[in-house]
Amino acid sequence: MRQSQAACRLLTFTLLLIWFIFAGDWLFRFSAQSRFVILIGILVAIGWGVKKWVPLLSHRESLEEVALIVEQQHHIDNDLVAALQFDQPQSRSWGSTRLTSAVVDYVAEFSRSLNVLEGFSYQKLPRRLVELGAVVLLVAGTILAVPQHTSAFWNRLLLGDARYPTRTQIQSLSVNGEDVPVFYRGKTHQQQIPFGVPIVVRARCEGAVPTVGYATLQGLRNDAVNRIELRPVPNMPGDFQGELSYLTESLRMRIEIGDATSDPGEFTIIPLPLVDVTWNVAPPTYASATLKQDDMEGSSRQIAVLDGSQARLKLVCLNKKLRSARLTTGDTTYDLVATGNIPSGRVSWSLPPNTPFENIRDSLKYEIQVTDYDGLSLESPVAGQIRLKSDRPPRIAATAVTRHVLPSAQPTLDYVAVDDFGIATVTASIQISRARGESSKHDLPLKRIEDQDQPQHNLRDQVRIPLSAYELVKGDDVKVSLRVSDWRGALPGQSAETEPVQFSVTDLSGILTQTGEEDRKSAKQLEEILQRELGISDEKK
Repeated sequence: MRQSQAACRLLTFTLLLIWFIFAGDWLFRFSAQSRFVILIGILVAIGWGVKKWVPLLSHRESLEEVALIVEQQHHIDNDLVAALQFDQPQSRSWGSTRLTSAVVDYVAEFSRSLNVLEGFSYQKLPRRLVELGAVVLLVAGTILAVPQHTSAFWNRLLLGDARYPTRTQIQSLSVNGEDVPVFYRGKTHQQQIPFGVPIVVRARCEGAVPTVGYATLQGLRNDAVNRIELRPVPNMPGDFQGELSYLTESLRMRIEIGDATSDPGEFTIIPLPLVDVTWNVAPPTYASATLKQDDMEGSSRQIAVLDGSQARLKLVCLNKKLRSARLTTGDTTYDLVATGNIPSGRVSWSLPPNTPFENIRDSLKYEIQVTDYDGLSLESPVAGQIRLKSDRPPRIAATAVTRHVLPSAQPTLDYVAVDDFGIATVTASIQISRARGESSKHDLPLKRIEDQDQPQHNLRDQVRIPLSAYELVKGDDVKVSLRVSDWRGALPGQSAETEPVQFSVTDLSGILTQTGEEDRKSAKQLEEILQRELGISDEKK
């Protein structure tokens, strides 16, 4: 009886424990780690049951122990135990054989009317059998009702990867066009998503297809939870799609469509590369002494340089390492070269040799794109333009006091010449128109500034034009214009010329007459000034 009761209790406990675990796993879909812990718990629980009940299966009372129980039940003396002991062969050496035989005969006589089973009950065994039968019926009914679920449970209990059957089956998943396993073994599926990029979730289903599905999102580093509705795709039965405008934090996502649920996947947000582009401009040699340092460096994407300048690029990624960088100008693409670490520890990228940026002769439009070790690029390329900044021609102005000269005179010209980067030469161009109809042209060098004296930005001076060498006579006209050339080192300079200053060749009487006319003009101008002043005084009165 004791053995039967112990076996019933152990079987009832084990079957009921497994049934509850089956129900929990069906409802909550325990992970492999959780099922491993549960399996260990089952073994521990069964071990506890074995310890509690199994020792009773191996326990058997001796005759003396049964005799003691009978004596206690009937409230009799120890004669029953004594008789059993005296009945043994070795009792002959214990003392009087007549006494031991008398005890044995006495007990044998009255034990014929002794009910040794008095007080023993069979009621516990049927109760244990009923309990066991109910649990067996529960387990058998479950197996018959959901055989596929039961088979999947035993596989999962033994740490397999079986799934419980569902009315809806998720056939495939994708996030931003990348396939995501619906179920997976071992390591959780992980996918990287660029910062700020919309998340597009797509799923294909079969079986009992519902009208809507959901993607449940949960933060990896916080408790934030969000849900995306997955709507049917028009003209594609069984296809669902949903979109989240942007994603700023890493998350875990699980797809739920009908009664089907996918394994959760982890989606990590990674930043796009952030680059800083700086141009260091080396102007032509003749301009380097004039330009400021600020004019030769810039982080602007639109810069202007002098013809013949060199533009050196320095690109630095501020937040991650780059795998490659490239610059495109026109139809040509140049792979940038990593030139080493800068003081901040980041890698600097620059242009390779033999590019149009080493000697800029035309405006250049460019685009820069990079790729990091995550395979990500800039959302849009860095675009800019390097324009040519014209080196303006020099400017010169000249004037003369008198316009009537003698044939042998040396009229004086006052001039001022300026240039942004330096003046190289000043030359006079003399054009003679003779009264008899002939004309000629002559160049007269006036000033030259050597390279070692550069830069000479401003030049103010007087020059005398000797006319005696040209054999002039009264009635000839002389036009003098000054031409200035700027300094550009080894490069050819540009020139500018003044308006011609015209001199009329006359004799001494002509000079005096012209002087008198000038005096009369001056007197008339003085009289007009006095009258104007007097008129103002009258108005004030």
